[in-house]
Amino acid sequence: MIYGNIDGIKKSILERLEDLKGYIMENGVLLDEFAAREIWDVSLIVNREVIIITDKRNEIIELGVGDFRSASFPEIDYSKISGVRSFHTHPNGNPELSEQDKSAMLSLGLELLGAVVEHDGKIFAGIGVIDIEKEAEVVKLQGTFKLRALSEFDISDYSLKVGEFRRKRLTVVKDETERVLLIGVNVKNKGGFLDIESSMAELRELALTAGSVPVDMIIQNKAKIDSNFYIGKGKLQELKEMIQIKKINTIICNDELNAIQLRIIETFLGTKVIDRTALILDIFAKHARTGEGKLQVELAQLKYRIPRLMGLGKVLSRTGGGIGTRGPGEKKLETDKRSINKQINVLEKRIKDLQSVRNIQKSRRVKNEIPIVSLVGYTNAGKSTLFNRISSSSVLVEDKLFATLDSTTRNIKIDDKEFLLSDTVGFIEKLPHDLVESFKSTLDEVKDSDLILQVIDSSNINCLKQINIVEDVLKSIGCENKEMLYVFNKIDLVDEAFDENYSLVRGNKIKISSVTGEGVDELLSYIGKKIFGEMITKTLSIPYSESKYVSYLHSLGVITEERYEEDMIYLDIKISANNEHLLNRK
Repeated sequence: MIYGNIDGIKKSILERLEDLKGYIMENGVLLDEFAAREIWDVSLIVNREVIIITDKRNEIIELGVGDFRSASFPEIDYSKISGVRSFHTHPNGNPELSEQDKSAMLSLGLELLGAVVEHDGKIFAGIGVIDIEKEAEVVKLQGTFKLRALSEFDISDYSLKVGEFRRKRLTVVKDETERVLLIGVNVKNKGGFLDIESSMAELRELALTAGSVPVDMIIQNKAKIDSNFYIGKGKLQELKEMIQIKKINTIICNDELNAIQLRIIETFLGTKVIDRTALILDIFAKHARTGEGKLQVELAQLKYRIPRLMGLGKVLSRTGGGIGTRGPGEKKLETDKRSINKQINVLEKRIKDLQSVRNIQKSRRVKNEIPIVSLVGYTNAGKSTLFNRISSSSVLVEDKLFATLDSTTRNIKIDDKEFLLSDTVGFIEKLPHDLVESFKSTLDEVKDSDLILQVIDSSNINCLKQINIVEDVLKSIGCENKEMLYVFNKIDLVDEAFDENYSLVRGNKIKISSVTGEGVDELLSYIGKKIFGEMITKTLSIPYSESKYVSYLHSLGVITEERYEEDMIYLDIKISANNEHLLNRK
């Protein structure tokens, strides 16, 4: 088997390379004339770099083919090869090792790496070794050698030191955080809520929330997304070099990919690839705390993954964890579509049973006429901070996307009147459809609300676009006609541009800071007026013959003071204007 870019290469040429596998060069000769000539001649024929991997016995154990400017290292476990070395051709005639060559040498722990060229009919090789005199990971260039001079190069000292280096590096790699490259496509003339820069910045925040390290970001301008290569084959080719140089082990795409795109990109780049949807689902799996929340996330993950089973490649084959493997991910290796569908049915039934319990609780609230106020908004808008301030709760608050996932409800009192305040999951651009479907039972609380408070991050330059995204999700669950108050939060952080954004929003709105408390009292007053109506104060005089009416007023809980005079009973009451009709004597 020849690894790498072998498309279009004649069978006879591949067989010529296959014949080199198992060839053992003389002891003490790092590269002999026959092997060097064979890989150079083939390299000229196919106009691509050709690579060989040898061990301490000088046996060629694997071969690979790259492109004109980069090698393709065979996908083998280099840690299990004693004395591993490598030579590859440079068809451009330059024997200097590239940055990609050096990076590959360090990451694979090679004892020696050589670049083979021909000048005036003679073979030369530029040689690099790991600098054994420095603690840092540095490749030391030894110069360019003729083959005969190369045989005199002593590798023994390096062999011992490189062994120590490899053991140390393997230990570090096991604990290394995922290093990710973010890629996105800026589709020209595409209608959307967020511009590509803001969308990619949000993708970076999502990657950080997932626990990875974003190393770099690439945006490709295209008329449309490539149906196979996402950002285009040429651009992916450029990324191969960046992946090696910057030691990237995961690619995150800013759009949802289909099975074909996932499989093609992973095969082409040789690294794990996930899309925006899988990243969001992974974060939800990480942050779900309640039983219902975990069930909803698992259901969404299964629905997302079932059409992509043939395309997830390295995502499913990895057993070491990382982005895209939380939740039920590892199970897919042992199951087929039938068993997954069965699991989906089980989860849907369990969620439906929980919905029945929720409906019973809902019927009790309706019977007791308890109003519901729901907090909704873009993720990281400050909903949980506001919820904590109003309810004196301790819901987790972090400056991360989706820091809180499970909905929370608390009983709140205003002027001795009770209502329920519910904190829901945050929304985001391109929120996975399967996730919205799975969370519909939870989001039903929003549908049952008497008032929706849309919390907005006033300090975000895209706050108006985020409002549109939130309202789009609310529309998808049938809440577009609900009574809503726009709560512009974080006004302690705003700049001059805020006033213009604030003026453009039509509807009831208020400015607050859930951190400093500014405007929160006004917000509570607004809530009270909206759900209970304007509070009015009256003094009633009731004859002793109708004293039973006093008991009725006590049951309403509206009496603030009660006085028994000689002729009458005098009651001071406070009640909402909406309920003034209840004062009519029965």
